[in-house]
Amino acid sequence: MPKSQKTIVIKHIFDQLYDPATRTLIRSMVTATDLQDAKRYCNEFLGATIKLDSNPFNFMKDIVRGKAAAKIWPDRVRQLGFVGEQRTGGGQIFEFVPVVQGTSESFEIDFRPTDDTPSYQVQSLSLPLASKALGRTDESWLLQVAVNLRIIETHFAVGENRQIEALELNHLQMDIKLRKVQIDALYYVRHTPNLTAPSGAALITVEAKQGNQRILTEQIARQVKAAFESTSNDLIIPTAIAAIRGKGMYVVEFKAVHRSDIATFEAPVFHRDAMLVLRPAVQGI
Repeated sequence: MPKSQKTIVIKHIFDQLYDPATRTLIRSMVTATDLQDAKRYCNEFLGATIKLDSNPFNFMKDIVRGKAAAKIWPDRVRQLGFVGEQRTGGGQIFEFVPVVQGTSESFEIDFRPTDDTPSYQVQSLSLPLASKALGRTDESWLLQVAVNLRIIETHFAVGENRQIEALELNHLQMDIKLRKVQIDALYYVRHTPNLTAPSGAALITVEAKQGNQRILTEQIARQVKAAFESTSNDLIIPTAIAAIRGKGMYVVEFKAVHRSDIATFEAPVFHRDAMLVLRPAVQGI
């Protein structure tokens, strides 16, 4: 579906829900039924050519994950003070949420390595040549390489401004499907106890992205909440990795979240990042 057509659909849905007299929404949540009705209307009356049989639950996912998310969102909706956030479960697609003055809207947040990002070299010789020959551009291969080359372990062992002093770090599982969310990889770390983490143990969640996809803070927030609901751990450190074509893996570490703070936790806060350069380069990454 062309980007402009998604813009038309979002604008139409917003117009149906927005009350200009009160400058408020009748409701903020958009369902799959709303989306399908809007597609039909836009095709019939606005000259759109939108496929009606496409999966409605991919509509917002395809927008928020791409680098052009901010361009797709209708300017008029933004000017009236609303952006969108993906929602899942119960037939929900997305929600119109108010723009918070003084903060970056979620569509504009894009974690990428900069000139200030520390860089470290990681060997890839231990990967079998047979595996490298099958390298591809997808999250499964990215995670396989990250686990085999100990990317998360390396990140927590090196660099400055570490939240914890790790003593032992173990990969637990990949592709963990929890309620309403999937965690791409999960690690368990034992560390030196400190004032903010006296238990000396934490879970590390990992979200994996390709280089042309955005790291979504709302998605990581859902992972943190789901991990707390599914385990008895008191501390979770959210992370994300992204493939940077021809270089290696970009790692983003967010501030640790305590179980006692989960009631007020909305989104992860950036802590530090690192660029792990693979030597030699690995196909697909």
